[in-house]
Amino acid sequence: SSLLVIVLSVSVAYFTTKILGTGKDISVTSADLKVIFTSGSGTINGTNIEPGWSSTENTFTVKNESNGTYKYNIIIKDLVNTFVTTGFLQYKLTSTDGGYNMTDFVDVPKSKTSKDTILAYNISIDKDATHTYTVEFKYLESTDVDQSADMGKTLTGKIFITKGTESPTLANQLLEDNPTISTRNDFATPFTTNTANTLYKATENGTDVYYFAGQDTESTPINNWVKFGKYQTDSIFYRGFKSEDSDSYKEYSTMDECTSATRYNVNCTMHKYASAGDPIYWRIIRTNSDGSIRLLYHGASTTSTTAYIGFSAFNSSYNSPKYVGYMYGNSDTTPEEARTNTNDSTIKAYIDNWYANNMTSYTKYLSTTAVYCNDRELASGASYSITERFDFKAHDRLYTNKTPTYDCTNNNDKFTVDASTGNGKLTHPIGLMTADEIAYAGGVYNENAPMWYYTNRSLESSTGSTWWWSLSPSYWGGISSYVWSVDGSNDPGDLLNDGVSDSGGVRPAISLKTCALYTSGNGAPETPYEIVENGGC
Repeated sequence: SSLLVIVLSVSVAYFTTKILGTGKDISVTSADLKVIFTSGSGTINGTNIEPGWSSTENTFTVKNESNGTYKYNIIIKDLVNTFVTTGFLQYKLTSTDGGYNMTDFVDVPKSKTSKDTILAYNISIDKDATHTYTVEFKYLESTDVDQSADMGKTLTGKIFITKGTESPTLANQLLEDNPTISTRNDFATPFTTNTANTLYKATENGTDVYYFAGQDTESTPINNWVKFGKYQTDSIFYRGFKSEDSDSYKEYSTMDECTSATRYNVNCTMHKYASAGDPIYWRIIRTNSDGSIRLLYHGASTTSTTAYIGFSAFNSSYNSPKYVGYMYGNSDTTPEEARTNTNDSTIKAYIDNWYANNMTSYTKYLSTTAVYCNDRELASGASYSITERFDFKAHDRLYTNKTPTYDCTNNNDKFTVDASTGNGKLTHPIGLMTADEIAYAGGVYNENAPMWYYTNRSLESSTGSTWWWSLSPSYWGGISSYVWSVDGSNDPGDLLNDGVSDSGGVRPAISLKTCALYTSGNGAPETPYEIVENGGC
C-alpha cells in the first residue's frame, strides 16, 4: 500500500494542580480535577502510516476532587486534519465508568487550519468520582476506494479538557455557520448562483424560516449536508436492462417487478447500495415554522447516485382527482370528500414501511408538529370536476405565476403527526419535499436546474437518470391525475409533472426537532453536520 504521512500529537490539559504521568501542555485553573495517564505519555505519534494502521491505546482518568459535581468538555485543541477521503481516518473515545462513551468509531473532523473542536459537551462528574478514558485512532484500508489522495496529508491536535458548556442546537449552529442572510424575489429562472454559507429568508404562516438555494460547485459546495441515523436493513435494488447487449437499464424495488416489467426486464440482477449499519446522509432543505430543520434523503454517501429509498407510484390508481392525495377519501364527488384522508396513498405506505424498517429508533429526534403540505386547493378560477381538466394551486404558483409559498392553507392538506398543527394523519414523522420547496431551492418548471437538490458531491445527479416525486399535486387531466416531480440526468433538475400511476424515485423528507443538539461538522460534504445521539431530545 502507498505510505501516508501523519503526525498525531495527543496530550491532555485540564483544570488541575495535580498531574501524574508525563502529559504536556498543562492549563491550570482553580477547579480541582486530577487527570492521570495510566498508559502511554499522552502523546501518540504516527509517521508513514499505511491503510490498516491503528494507534496504541492511550488511557487517562479524570478524577473530581472538588467539593461538588463538575462538568467538563473534551476537545481537540488546534485540530488540523487535511486528509481528503471520508470514512477512513477515525477515532473512538470510550469510558467504562460513567464518562462520555462512544459506541462506534467516527470520522475525525476535517479542518484545513488550526481549530478547536469539541468532541463531547458538558460531561457531568460527581464529587470523588473518576472517569476512565481510552482514546484510539485508526486509518482503515479499502479495496474499493483509491486512498492515494491522502498521501502526504497530516492530522495534528491535542486532546484537552475544558470547562463544560451546553451543546448548541443544530438550528443555532446552522445560523452561526451561515452568517449571510438574503432574500429572493425572482423565481422565473433557475437560480444558478453558488451560495455557500448563505441562507435565504422567507416566511411560513408569518414565521421567518430559512432555506438553502443555488448550485454546488466543486470548490464551494453548499454546506447543507447532514449525517443522521443508520440503516437498520440492507438497501437493495434490482436492475433490469433494455436488451442483452445494452448498457441502458432501469431499477426496481423487487426482483418480481424487474422480471415482470414490459421493458427493461433483461438480465435482472440485485445491487446493494447500503448495508445495515451504514450511516444515512441528508441535505438540509430549510427550517420550518416550528423551528425544526427539514432534511432531504441522500442515501449512503455524499457521492450517491441512488439517493432514493426505492421506486413507487404516487398512487396505483389514477382515474380520479382524489389520487393526487398523500391520503384520500372514499368519494370524489366534491373536493372535501376527495381529501377526507381515509386511505393511504401508495407512496405513503411505501415511505412508512421504509421508516418502520430503518428509522423508528430515531423518532425522538423528529418533529411531530412540522407540516408536510399536500396542497389540494384549486388554482385561481378553476372549477372542480371529475370529467374535465382543472389545475391545483401549486400548478398555478409554479407553472403560471412563479410564486412559491411555504404556507399550507387547508388543514386537511397539512400532514402532521400532531393534530395541534395539522391533520394528525401521519403514522410516522416523515413525508416528501414539496414542489414549492424545490422552487425556493432554485428549480423551475421545464428548465434544466442542476441545483443542490439535484447534485451529489461529485456534481453528478444524486439519482442518476431516475426522476423522483414531490408531495405537490399539479393537475387533473380529466382522465388521469398528475403530481409535480423532479427529473434526473436526462433533464437535470427540471420541475415536471408525472401521472400518479407512474413509478418514480422516492426521496423522503424528515424534520429534526429544535432539541437536536449539534456535535460536529460544518455542513460541508466532507464534514457534514452531526447531532448528539442519546442526548438533547
